[in-house]
Amino acid sequence: MERPQRQVLSAIIPVGLVILGIALWQWYQASRGQRPQKATTTISENEIPDVPLHDLATWCVQRWAGNTAPAPASLQSPAEAVYLAARQDGVLLTRAWGDGTTLGGALEDAIAKLGNASRSATALELFVVTDSEVLDAAKATPRLLSNIHRGIVGIEEVRGATNVVRHSPTEVLASNRSHRKMLGLAANGSAPTDVAFRLLYGKQILVDIGAGTASTMERGNTLVGLGSVTEPSIKNFSERLATWMWANLHANGRMTYLYWPSQGREAPGRDNLIRQFMATIALGRVAALRSDAALLERSASNIDYNLGAYFAQEGDLGIVRLHDKVKLGAVALAALAIAEHPRSSRWKTQEAALLRTVDSLWQDDGAFRTFHSPSDRNDNQNFYPGEALLLWATKIANEPDSELLARFMKSFSFYRAWHLDPSEPGRRNPAFVPWHTQAYFLVWKQTKNTELRDFIFEMNDWLLKVQQWDTAQYSDTRGRFYSPDHDYGPPHASATGVYLEGLADAFSLALLVGDTSRTKKYSEAIRRGLRSSQQLQFTDDIDMFYVSKRDRVFGGLRTTVYDNQIRCDNVQHTLMATLKILESGALPAAH
Repeated sequence: MERPQRQVLSAIIPVGLVILGIALWQWYQASRGQRPQKATTTISENEIPDVPLHDLATWCVQRWAGNTAPAPASLQSPAEAVYLAARQDGVLLTRAWGDGTTLGGALEDAIAKLGNASRSATALELFVVTDSEVLDAAKATPRLLSNIHRGIVGIEEVRGATNVVRHSPTEVLASNRSHRKMLGLAANGSAPTDVAFRLLYGKQILVDIGAGTASTMERGNTLVGLGSVTEPSIKNFSERLATWMWANLHANGRMTYLYWPSQGREAPGRDNLIRQFMATIALGRVAALRSDAALLERSASNIDYNLGAYFAQEGDLGIVRLHDKVKLGAVALAALAIAEHPRSSRWKTQEAALLRTVDSLWQDDGAFRTFHSPSDRNDNQNFYPGEALLLWATKIANEPDSELLARFMKSFSFYRAWHLDPSEPGRRNPAFVPWHTQAYFLVWKQTKNTELRDFIFEMNDWLLKVQQWDTAQYSDTRGRFYSPDHDYGPPHASATGVYLEGLADAFSLALLVGDTSRTKKYSEAIRRGLRSSQQLQFTDDIDMFYVSKRDRVFGGLRTTVYDNQIRCDNVQHTLMATLKILESGALPAAH
């Protein structure tokens, strides 16, 4: 009898282990904030019925004009509820939720609640609820609060028998608030156990009242396909990026640091000198590329403003200081902004002083101290030394200097070993890669040093593992550089932009040395990264449906698909990357 029992057990145990493995994997994915998986058999996202857009737009426009005709038969498809917001040139006039069993009925209810107060509206923002999922309050928090779902799912909370509060995903996007803030949950995200939650699934639609048209939206936007990433499309994309930069350069030469589209204003008290001087470099490059004297003078006014606001002389040293900090990276990029500008002689005294400060922070073993003050700080090694080496590489490229080249190569040896140190596996970080790639490529073009070449390839081959494509949770996040399994920082438009800057140089290097395998994979990564970046750009009435001051927003890049803040380096890094990429030939001429 023992042998048959063993046989049965030997058959059952592997099956049980598989089931257990699947369960553990599902739990792990849910704990990471993957797309909410519905607990019951309901309509899946891909099975949500299509909304008849033409009929919807025609009827809504007629109702807005005062016509009381009932909704046509084509609008009798099922709908639990409808969120309806009326906007005038992006400004919210009023909003309401309508309930019903059909789309037409829910719309009628919402329109009746809005009344006559919004007849000046130019657009209607709709979220048609066709499906929902009840969440256990005790287990709801990760599902509710993961940012990746912001702007995709609606949320509902029920307190008691009748107190129901709903938030449309388009409302979440337009207000640029997290689910935690929308629901008023505690800072730690804990949800009260006496509250019931639902996730709401459905269609997002924007109705243009003047044109009488309706458009579906995906997370308040239009999905960018990889096939649209061509040389002509990226030229237009780059032009829009430059448009944002010039529109946000003030008359006195000050560059906007951080802009809030939802509020129509700059973020007060926020600034960063490294990002400011990177923006200065981008302005100078665009002006020089266009050979535009007026733009050159405007970019020069930005250097004048930044030096006037932040530069100081300490003996022979030149510093740029903000909040009592003098960073190696900021000093180096200030000097680089001057060195690259066609009118650099205008600031030769300041440039020389800044260069002396960079020299003072270099050490005999090739390492850099990363702060002039406070002098006891030496962090941000993944960023600031690479920025300093890019400055030195630019100086070497412009005017060969054997002594500077020797110091540069000593730093190269030090930081290659530092980055790859097997005793510090957690040290390797994507942030290191683009700065060192750009610096080493400039010097490689002068020296053809094989060690520089090989390390550029080693760094960028590794970087490609951080780019999301098949693992992306939603289509609109494909192509960004983000690793949820590592502590490299959150996804960010500026990160994707600077990685593309480095990849453009890695592609050019591969092309120059005839490495066809790498030209192919780097080109693919570049196209995917540009798809992600294009997804983040404000371009039209659809993705700016809630924006009131569109001249300050057009062409800018959101920080992520669910966070609409525009920081200057979101735009600047991506702009400088597109200029390199267009020159490199990494893109197809057309789809």
